[in-house]
Parts: sequence; structure tokens; C-alpha cells
Amino acid sequence: MKWYRIKFKAKSWLSSDWQADTIWGHLCWEMKHLYGEQKLVDFSASYNTQQPPLLVSNGFPDDLLPRPILPQVPLDSKAELAQQKEQLKRQKDAKKVTYLNHEEFDRVLRGGIIYPSSKAEVRRRVTLKNQINRITNTTSAGEGTLYSFEEYHCDAITIYTKIADGFKDTAQELFKHLTKAGYGKRKSVGYGWLEMLDFEPFSGFASPADANAFVSLSNFVPAEGDPVQGYWKVLIKYGKLGEEYASSANPFKKPLLMFAAGSVFRDFPVHDYYGRLVAGLSPSHQEAVQYGFALPVPMKLAGE
Repeated sequence: MKWYRIKFKAKSWLSSDWQADTIWGHLCWEMKHLYGEQKLVDFSASYNTQQPPLLVSNGFPDDLLPRPILPQVPLDSKAELAQQKEQLKRQKDAKKVTYLNHEEFDRVLRGGIIYPSSKAEVRRRVTLKNQINRITNTTSAGEGTLYSFEEYHCDAITIYTKIADGFKDTAQELFKHLTKAGYGKRKSVGYGWLEMLDFEPFSGFASPADANAFVSLSNFVPAEGDPVQGYWKVLIKYGKLGEEYASSANPFKKPLLMFAAGSVFRDFPVHDYYGRLVAGLSPSHQEAVQYGFALPVPMKLAGE
């Protein structure tokens, strides 16, 4: 599999976060619309029978990367009290940083200790929307039914992928059509419109030869036999069916517990991928699956 880096320019506000399973789900719908349902069935089945043809990361603002989740560096007990206080302050400030630039990320991969300062230019806001009565096609009587709706904007989004030999042209076509269809919720009313800036080979990351762990660039669900020792953050995904299935009697999926991008696990040697597809989350469409693969980057745990 070969690395590629894809960059998008956001031409509107977004209403859905750039998570790997959501990105992969959009690509599946584009495959069905472009090549037919049987092609999608074969594509999905290949993830259970052979090496996945396409692995995707979460989407990251600009050229930043997720900060690996690692234990806090112990204070130097031999240092002066003022130095310990300064170190503690730097650690506290660093906890607020979610993303790293490439130089910082590569240093962490090699086992280095950093106090990151990168800040993502992501603008978030909460707006008020008015609920529409589907029968009368108007707002409710009186004051209506207001609800809050979160939306965000960042100038550029970067996605990393690993693509199997022979699948690159298909993957590029799928991402190209994603820009035409739009991304995430509310795309029918103007959210999630994109322009693809680059789809280019990527030389990979500065992983050391003696790597003994990996950091995932995507949210994922571990498969049986995946490593269990590491440092991680979990999230609960409340998924929803998309496109034609969104109008199903019950478009909501069961909650799914996932490891968040940036989670770190010990393993040697590091594999091409971890995780799995998750089935059985949709009560109304049993054939629907959730993408749960990790896109791993080998790294050296400091002090190991």
C-alpha cells in the first residue's frame, strides 16, 4: 500500500466533523452512485477477506496532525522549585493543544519530548434554527421551536490515505465526486461544500527503525488480536444512515465505542492496519457497516 495526501478547501461552513468512518461512508455512497451496488458490495466485502484497498485518516485542519496520547513526563525532582513550577505550567498549557505540526509530530515519533504550541485555525459557532412542521411546512404556532446547531469552518482540510496497488484511480475518482456531493449533515442546504486542491503521493512519516508502537490517524474499533497495551482516548459515536437511507423509518445507528485518533498502542512489528468493519449497528438496514480501521504510524515510545 502507498501513502497519499489529499487536501480540500472548505467553501462553506461544515456541520459534521471529519472522522474517518464518516469519510469512508461518503466514499461508499459515491461508489454506489458511480459504479453500481454490486461494486459497493464487493468493495465492502474485501475488508473482511483481504488487505483493505483503502485506509483513510480523520480530516485535520491545514497541515496539522493529531497529538499522540502519551503519559505526562515526570517532574525533575532534582531541579529547583522554580524550574519544576515552570515545567508544570508548560505541561498544563500543552494539554490544551490537540494538534501538532509535522516537525513536532516527527519528533514524537522518534521518542522525543515536546511542549507543543500549534493551534488549529478552526472557527466554531452555535446558531439558532427553527424547527419546521413537516405537515404544514411552516414553523410551529406562536414562537416556533428553536434549537441550537453547531457549525464550524477551517480554510483547509488534510486527509491521509494508504491505497492498495491498482486502486488509486478509483480512490481519486471517489474523492473527486465527494466534492460535488458535499460532506456531512445539511449539505442539501449549503453546508459541506469543498474544492479538492491536491491528491498527491506522500513520502510518509519519519518513523524510527526501532519503532515499538503506533499512533492511529483515525478513530477505530479494535479487532480480535489487536494490541491492548497503550494510551488512548475513547469516544462514543452516534451514527446515522446517509443519502437514500436517511429517510428510513429509523435512520439512527446504535452507539459505538471507538478509540480516538491520536491513541497509541505498543506493538512490534507495526502492521499495515488494525481494526475492523462493524456490522449490526442499523436496525433498519442490516447490510450497513461502520468503518473502524486504524491508519497506524509507527513510533518509538520514549524510555522504552
